[in-house]
Amino acid sequence: MVNQHPLPEEGVREPSGAIALSVTAHMVMGRSRTVPVTVRLSYDRLEPFTMLLDLPRPDGSGSARWSFARDLLQSGLHRASGEGDVRIWPPCRCNDRPDARLFLRDRTGSVLLDVPSQPLREWLVRTWVAVPPGEENQWIDWDVLVGRLLDGR
Repeated sequence: MVNQHPLPEEGVREPSGAIALSVTAHMVMGRSRTVPVTVRLSYDRLEPFTMLLDLPRPDGSGSARWSFARDLLQSGLHRASGEGDVRIWPPCRCNDRPDARLFLRDRTGSVLLDVPSQPLREWLVRTWVAVPPGEENQWIDWDVLVGRLLDGR
């Protein structure tokens, strides 16, 4: 799922005390050309299965936001994972690539990013401290969720 939102200001936390990470990634433009770009990941324990990734638009008109499972990032750091709009590949020692590679697509196009894997791993650990794997259901407010479904939101 992709939504358009302005990027949060640097140093500002997401609502509900989300766990955020801003990291410099490299947008792959060709075989030997990359462009540095700051991506922002956030995780809110009130939406425990989901993480967000914001990528600034080249024209400065805000950002594209991808929403996907925290488990997808975890598995993508170990083996090729994902289908459709979000795909993740682990670092590749055979090609001397220490970064995780993320392919992101929306209705306007796609982007291939090389993201340093160590900050991603450390950020995931912080999310697991907040909501341990397997305990996500305990953080969902089922009354609110059912209300949203019934209201069509």
